[in-house]
Amino acid sequence: MQLALFAAFILFVFILYKVIKKRKQSTGKPQELVNVTSEHKGNQITFSVSLNEAELKRRIENGTLNEGAGKYERSLSEICGFYGQETSSPNGEFTACCADGHTENEKWKNGHLALVKGTTILFHKRLQRPNDAEVSNNGRVIICDWLNSNELTGKFMIFDQQGEILFSKKTTANLGNAVISPNGIYALFETYGSDTGHSNQFFIVDIEAKKVCAQFERPFNFRTAIINEVQKQVSMTDNRGFVYEIDFKGRQTNRADYEAQIWAKGAVLDKLRLYEEKTDTEKFRDPVYLGLLEEAVNDKDAGYSYGTDSLYRRIGEYYEASGDLPNTILYWEKALAVNPKVGVARKLDALKKKSNSPQPGD
Repeated sequence: MQLALFAAFILFVFILYKVIKKRKQSTGKPQELVNVTSEHKGNQITFSVSLNEAELKRRIENGTLNEGAGKYERSLSEICGFYGQETSSPNGEFTACCADGHTENEKWKNGHLALVKGTTILFHKRLQRPNDAEVSNNGRVIICDWLNSNELTGKFMIFDQQGEILFSKKTTANLGNAVISPNGIYALFETYGSDTGHSNQFFIVDIEAKKVCAQFERPFNFRTAIINEVQKQVSMTDNRGFVYEIDFKGRQTNRADYEAQIWAKGAVLDKLRLYEEKTDTEKFRDPVYLGLLEEAVNDKDAGYSYGTDSLYRRIGEYYEASGDLPNTILYWEKALAVNPKVGVARKLDALKKKSNSPQPGD
């Protein structure tokens, strides 16, 4: 009797399950990921479970695989409506997303810029070629619009979290990297080379005043940078890991430390550049300088930057300053062999005549 009642109870549960499942299907709601079936053999009921592959596929395609196991979280691209570069504010409260413009079916399509807070999109704009977006802790967004142009040009822009323009400047040179201070007080952007006054410049923007507060020649090629809002300094790091610091007037503030970095892990080219600010008198009395020049001749980067002919000429000048005429003649001949217009031909002829003329006491 008890066995019969138990069997009847199991059958009732099974029928109830089937009815609920059918209702879900008829109302268009998601189906179960697994199917439960039963088989009666006498007084025994055998249950089996199988995966609903069609429903699994549907949930994967719709991004609802976790349905029923917790709230589904949309990705940033779903919130913004486009895929692009994403960057968050230091406090993690805001995220800016940008996507470059492009040509589609021979027609230009502007790119996208959006600011998101949590799962809410605060603004979405269409710009020509937005790149390198950064966002501060108060939701201020900087963007480098490369513009759809064949000219050397760009447009640096700053928006508040409502999408209102706080600052905008068009340049007559291509834009490089840019950074905004943590609390959105200052921003810095750089330009690359051109034949105008915007060539290879740093621009520092006072966002509160909505104006450029400093502009000077770009002293350093940086990959990342941090603006100290209180001390009004910028700490920049290049792709080799060297740190270069400047104030808002463009003056280097870590000269000794920077030189120590170069001597510790710099290449020949980096070390040679440290000598460029020294006078010829200082350089031509320093045997380290001579050693670097000799090493640079066989260094690919240094040879490309300075030119092998120029390096040979400098070595010859070093020996000339010390009165070593044979080595001076040797290296100037090497320089002329690489480049007849290196600029030492007349000096070399005069030096050879001097070395071949009879000396007093001969």
